[in-house]
Amino acid sequence: MTKKQRDNESGQADIQSGLIRIAYNAVPQSLLAILISSTILSVIQWNYIDHVSIILWFSFINGLSVLRYAIYKKFSIIDIDAPVAECWGNFIFISTVASGLGWGATAIWLFPEDDIAHQVLLAFILAGMSAGAVATLSSLFSSLVAFIILALLPIIIRFLTVGTEDALSMALMASIFIIILIRMAQNLNQTIKDTLMIRYEQRLANEVIEHQALYDPLTDLPNRRLLVEKIRHEIERSIRYRNLGAVLFLDLDYFKTINDSMGHNIGDELLIQVATRLKQNLRKEDAIARVGGDEFIILLSDVGKDAENARRNLQVFADKLIQLFEKEFDIEGHTIFITSSIGVSLFPATDTTPEDLLQKSDVAMYEAKAAGRNKMRLFVPEMQELIISQREMERDLRKAIKNNELEVFYQPLYDAEDNIFCVEALVRWNHPEKGLVSPAEFIELAEKRGLIISIGAWVLEQSLRDLVLLNRSSDISMSINVSPHQFSESTFVDKMMQALDRTDADPEKVRLEITEGIVMKNVVDAIDKMKLLTEEGLCFSIDDFGTGYSSLAYLKQLPVDLLKIDKSFVMDITQDKNDAVIVETILAMAHHMDIDVIAEGVENEEVLNFLKSKGCAKFQGYYFQRPMPFAELLKLVG
Repeated sequence: MTKKQRDNESGQADIQSGLIRIAYNAVPQSLLAILISSTILSVIQWNYIDHVSIILWFSFINGLSVLRYAIYKKFSIIDIDAPVAECWGNFIFISTVASGLGWGATAIWLFPEDDIAHQVLLAFILAGMSAGAVATLSSLFSSLVAFIILALLPIIIRFLTVGTEDALSMALMASIFIIILIRMAQNLNQTIKDTLMIRYEQRLANEVIEHQALYDPLTDLPNRRLLVEKIRHEIERSIRYRNLGAVLFLDLDYFKTINDSMGHNIGDELLIQVATRLKQNLRKEDAIARVGGDEFIILLSDVGKDAENARRNLQVFADKLIQLFEKEFDIEGHTIFITSSIGVSLFPATDTTPEDLLQKSDVAMYEAKAAGRNKMRLFVPEMQELIISQREMERDLRKAIKNNELEVFYQPLYDAEDNIFCVEALVRWNHPEKGLVSPAEFIELAEKRGLIISIGAWVLEQSLRDLVLLNRSSDISMSINVSPHQFSESTFVDKMMQALDRTDADPEKVRLEITEGIVMKNVVDAIDKMKLLTEEGLCFSIDDFGTGYSSLAYLKQLPVDLLKIDKSFVMDITQDKNDAVIVETILAMAHHMDIDVIAEGVENEEVLNFLKSKGCAKFQGYYFQRPMPFAELLKLVG
């Protein structure tokens, strides 16, 4: 059964439950109307009809009402969100049929033979009850039709047997009234169904939105937001029962290499299989979440009564997790082996919050990686210094953004004739105490803490302003790195064009550098954005090309005119034959596709001459120039 079919079945069941609930909600009003109408009719007919008949009829009608009220009270305790069993609808139908028979019996028991006025009065009371039933029973159309016909058809037949002109007129009017009531009921029933369907679709949409907000779309595991709530609950529980719990931060070793080299589709499937394997080996009371690319959090409850017992149990569990990864993963014909590094923090502890636990386990995980990977490390107080250092750096970085402590440096790019044809913009952090801080020290932290968007926006704006000044004395273009977080924003194209408008920079002098990973994350979206911007005059280059081959299949579709060979293949090219082969292959492929190539990491003349001999005509590296402040760049090109 498809998801659409399941949703349709669920929708129909939900609507049916709603219809039954509406009918039951109207029961008290319906029974009150029956009591009033039956009392009025009995009083009016008391002097014209046998008293025994009136009493028997009155007792039957209201005795049935007592039974219906008892059923209503049992129904009222059902959870409002629970589905309603079909039998509850059957109870309504049976009781409605019995009630219709009771009111229809008035044509036999309470029909005054020789008093047309009381006959008409009886007919009007029956008509009123039928009209009232439309208001209370329209949600259950079959029950309503049964009541109307059983209540009114007998008196129509009775009027026909009387045979007088007035009686025939009443029979005709009652017949027409039945048709009108049924038609009204049909329309009202459809309106109710449509309303319930709209409510169901809205609820379904809200559930989807809520699920998307709380669950990872790839693995369908809880995300960080939901995990934090689960951790908070477990902390309270562990305090109440005096047990220890644990947060395990699990990071896959060398996942990026697999993702880049084999393609994101393989990487995604690997993550799905890892999630499934982990989930299958947890206790029912434990929880697992995906909080990052290849980062999983496992929440364990009741791992021990004391720290020593908890450590032993955690080591056993960690060994079990490590063993899970000893078995290969079979993905699209590829056999993949991968390990994991695990960091653990225990709770409860003094001033413990979910965020503290996650940070501690994260730090412990990095200790596991530093110890050789494929290991578990438990957070100890000595690791607190690293947490403090990270917090201080995050605090300082936020201040740096606010206080304009960031600076853009520029590294020239040279052609084969030693002419500067472009400069690459590189962000630096001019810390008031530490001096210049390398991007390697703060970019990853900025990405984790959600600061990379604002940093990227500032770098873009400043670079474009510098480009305007640079182009007053030169024809040099500028290459600006775009982070994955920036590029993935739905508004990236608009923000790019707005920045160009504000700075009055020439779009034909702007080159955006993106990585293979950015493209492969969402190929269609990447191509769409790149085409929109190239139409405005901008151009693109692929940075760090060669670290993965996943984008080769799409390279011909990308509006790219420059590939940057990653420096890891360039620096040892004269000594490493494999590097030489890779570089030669990239150069040959790019030339065949009329795409320029620039080699990064050129640090000596020997490497430069080797690259020139292989047909490379553009270069970047310390052999030519190191990144420099904008003022020095102006002097260099002036």
